[in-house]
Amino acid sequence: MRELNPGEYLVKGNVLANLFRGLEGVGGKIDITNERLFFNAHSLNFQRTPLEIWIRDIADIRKRSTWGLIPNGMQITTYNGETYKFVLYNRGTVIKVVNELRRS
Repeated sequence: MRELNPGEYLVKGNVLANLFRGLEGVGGKIDITNERLFFNAHSLNFQRTPLEIWIRDIADIRKRSTWGLIPNGMQITTYNGETYKFVLYNRGTVIKVVNELRRS
């Protein structure tokens, strides 16, 4: 996890997830703070660039199905139109946490 800002704290950590970057499902972990969502890739991936999404920049977060069939996905869309697709276990809990942070 990256260094936290003053007043920032971890809300939910070490959520195993895959982030789709093109055709590659990049394996890693999600950490959610009161300000940001971080995705850090495992070292075995080709694409290892971390992802940081500010909670205030999230326009929409929703459940999605991988390949249109498997109900294990989550999609985040930001106000500037960027879309991020994840596969993760217990996506409902993660979506709930992020939505609670968006409302506060």
